[in-house]
Amino acid sequence: MNKEQFKIIAKKYAENDCTDAEKKNVEAFFDEMQNRANTDIILLSDKKGQKIAQAVYTTRRKTRKKALSVKIMRVAAVLVLAMGIGFVIKQSLIPAQIVQITNRGEKKEITLQDGSIVILNRNSSISYPQTFEETRNVKLTGEAYFKVKRNPEKPFIVTMHDMTLKVLGTSFNINSYSTTPTKVSVLTGVVALKSHSGQRVILTKNQQADFKNTVFNITKEESREKIAWVSNIIILKQSTLAETAKILENWYNVDIVFEDSQLEQLLINGKFKEEKLDNILASIAFVKKLKIDYLTKNKIIIRRDNK
Repeated sequence: MNKEQFKIIAKKYAENDCTDAEKKNVEAFFDEMQNRANTDIILLSDKKGQKIAQAVYTTRRKTRKKALSVKIMRVAAVLVLAMGIGFVIKQSLIPAQIVQITNRGEKKEITLQDGSIVILNRNSSISYPQTFEETRNVKLTGEAYFKVKRNPEKPFIVTMHDMTLKVLGTSFNINSYSTTPTKVSVLTGVVALKSHSGQRVILTKNQQADFKNTVFNITKEESREKIAWVSNIIILKQSTLAETAKILENWYNVDIVFEDSQLEQLLINGKFKEEKLDNILASIAFVKKLKIDYLTKNKIIIRRDNK
């Protein structure tokens, strides 16, 4: 998502006229800014915008808080972005942070300062310093495939909502949306995982860890299937329809609901390469004897076919 697209979404957010996915992306940016200590907003243009930001900055100084409240930061940033005012973030104690966000239906390849490559899947976000120091720390929400440049002097650390991952140089896939347990798959090298509650596990090539109910479940299978999404391939292996729906929502920017919650637990297998959404849904409907109804272009309901 480029700067102009973000301005449009920020304006919609300010007017309470954005989709759930757009709201999530905007708030991910705000939350990242909220986590930055000793952060100053430096405006580059527009007197009206300067007054808004200065008022917010003055409020912060008077209250002697280390960071702006979430509400104040959101109001200020939305107004600044919505009016198209240029600004930069200056940080005195920590390196400048870069935040990369993908919308539903969008994926992105990122080359980090150390030469490591990250492919960010749809509806995901990653933040990292512009320049790595003693360690190479990144923060991930969603799914990404990492090809980490080996450097024994600077460990590469990924922080997720329920664990951290540490490597020196390897390739692996992480699926870590905030509402679901994290899944890690190793393609090459060795990966060390540590949950926020203290459990530890080591993974090697073709091992996977599924962190569920505070326990690591370790399996072994061909990990390349876990990055099929990089080549625009969806692989479903005993996936529930609920899990499948979440994948399709992120890939095709739609919302899928079920008429009957029991349908969500039905299991499905399949492989789809660059397939149209209509064809995928038609295949699922045929196999599971279901009916697919489009309430709107982007709103789909799955029902039982009682014919």
